[in-house]
Amino acid sequence: MSFTVLIMTFVLFLILVFIVVGVLSRRRNNQNKPSLWGVGVLLLQLLLIVLFFTEITAKFNERFFDILWWTIVASGLIIGISKFKNNVILSIFNIFISLILAIFMLLLLFITSM
Repeated sequence: MSFTVLIMTFVLFLILVFIVVGVLSRRRNNQNKPSLWGVGVLLLQLLLIVLFFTEITAKFNERFFDILWWTIVASGLIIGISKFKNNVILSIFNIFISLILAIFMLLLLFITSM
């Protein structure tokens, strides 16, 4: 089994765990409509994941892409934490995907520094 398949299996397991936590947490709390910021950041994060695995990111300027990557990761964490009371499920997804993106970038930095 390749390393990418192993990481994707782990990510899918964590997604399942976050969905269960979100559903159990949603039953206890009244949920509001998802905020536009939360949905926008979630879509940007999903776009980054797609770009990461299709290797289109190699064509970008490295410094620009690093700044863009960490900005989207930080905004996902900030939006996820600040909007947690309004919509638990969207906030959990934002926080989870931000952590996954941070792990991917740190792995990429560690591999390229060897």
